[in-house]
Amino acid sequence: MDSKNKNILIGGLVAIVLVMAVGYAAFATQLNINGTASITSTWNVGFDTSKTGGTGVVDATTGTGGTTAPTGEVSYTNAQNASISADLTQPGDKVVFTLTIKNTGTLNATLATPVISSTDDDVDIQGLTATKGNIKFTVTSPASTSLVANTGTTTMTVTAEFVDNTVSSSAKETASINVLINATQATS
Repeated sequence: MDSKNKNILIGGLVAIVLVMAVGYAAFATQLNINGTASITSTWNVGFDTSKTGGTGVVDATTGTGGTTAPTGEVSYTNAQNASISADLTQPGDKVVFTLTIKNTGTLNATLATPVISSTDDDVDIQGLTATKGNIKFTVTSPASTSLVANTGTTTMTVTAEFVDNTVSSSAKETASINVLINATQATS
């Protein structure tokens, strides 16, 4: 090999080594990002738990209840779950509950159909109705499905009524259900 070809070969190898060194330096550089981010939104959609028992919740009672008037009560295990109980005695007895749902968070909310449950084994739940013995609960969906952040409120009703479904009883009957709010963040 003559010296001219040797010089070209050496020059080419030096160029390759330089390109590799620059490439390595480019990939080996560390990127540091400094800064902070914070989320200031809050989610707070739930029942107005200040309205408990019969105060501000029981809209109406009808029926004589024999010697005992029909009664009902609402308590809350948390802001999303209301426990509703009714004491009824005879056909025609009824208690109507109005539950207020409010949005005190900073995100708009969309309400869907509530979920009914019970801890009693003998409660038959079908959609938005639940029956135990002679007492039937009927739950309505919220009056509005959109709750604006910080100010949105709506209501839903739960009606407990004594129905004659051939379950014999001459004494006061008590039944209870749980109603769970079904809410998600609004998409728009």
